[in-house]
Amino acid sequence: MAATNAKTAQEITGKQRTRNFAKKYGNVIIFACVFLAGIIARPAAFLSLNNIIGIISQAAIAAICCLGMTFVLMTGGIDLSVGYVLGFCTYIFGWSTVTAGLPVIAGILLTLAVGAVCGLLNGILVQVFKIPAFIVTLGTGYIVYGIAQIVSSGSAITPLPDSMLAVSRTNILGLNSVVWFMILATIAAYFILHKSTFGRALTSVGLNKEASALSGINVSFTTIMVYVICGTLTALGAVLMAARVNNCVVTMGGTDFTFTAITAAVLGGASLFGGIGTAWGSLLGVFTIYMIQNILGILGVNFYMYTAVQSIIILAAIIFENVKNRLLQ
Repeated sequence: MAATNAKTAQEITGKQRTRNFAKKYGNVIIFACVFLAGIIARPAAFLSLNNIIGIISQAAIAAICCLGMTFVLMTGGIDLSVGYVLGFCTYIFGWSTVTAGLPVIAGILLTLAVGAVCGLLNGILVQVFKIPAFIVTLGTGYIVYGIAQIVSSGSAITPLPDSMLAVSRTNILGLNSVVWFMILATIAAYFILHKSTFGRALTSVGLNKEASALSGINVSFTTIMVYVICGTLTALGAVLMAARVNNCVVTMGGTDFTFTAITAAVLGGASLFGGIGTAWGSLLGVFTIYMIQNILGILGVNFYMYTAVQSIIILAAIIFENVKNRLLQ
């Protein structure tokens, strides 16, 4: 009887270790599988230094926005307005620095403020008015897009100030400055998420809002702030994107960009049900997405096939998340 109980305990421990490993390193395994697929598909092209640096550079802006999405997902929310806010903030940056003639620093600060206000509006509607985040952010996204189309008349603003273009085209230690912005944003997100009281509050709120409130956590402030952070990081991404392409147009973001941010965050280990998410995992998720895009490009697969593949990935991630949660219960 004792031997049977010991064997059962060992089996339970073994299963728990397997679950913990999958939970902790699942994003690394997915990344490694995609990387291996790239090597198998076209080793010379995929492993070239220029291609690897290209993937990192292309992923940098999406990574910054994905970090903001991770903050939101950790509270059990979602932000479907990211792509539209990105496009709107891109136009705001162009209008302020080119049309209005403001200094570049002032234009950047104004753009960040607009992104923060968009996030604040989302947070208030979700937390104060108790409207589901899916509905709120989808609605505000279309509202922002509509306003952007009206004020811009669908036209683009170009060229941008030389000083801003110089920033986006500067290389430091072989990496574009946009990549260094991504690295700094990731480090900041890491300390906020994993080394601060606010980060611990995020995890608690995502797991159980009622218990968090009873334990003294300001749930309203925490929930609203994650949307503000998401909006601000999206605005930063808008500034960098505008500078990179030397063009400001409201259609730069849209649904595809939002979908990419959500997919990357989930692949990076963030839970769609709240309470789980890491800064480095989000970075890994974005690189995974852009590696897939790069591999399909190397193989000559068209954009529409990539969109289909991305849809399959997010659906598989959601199914995996449901199965994992049931197994861990």
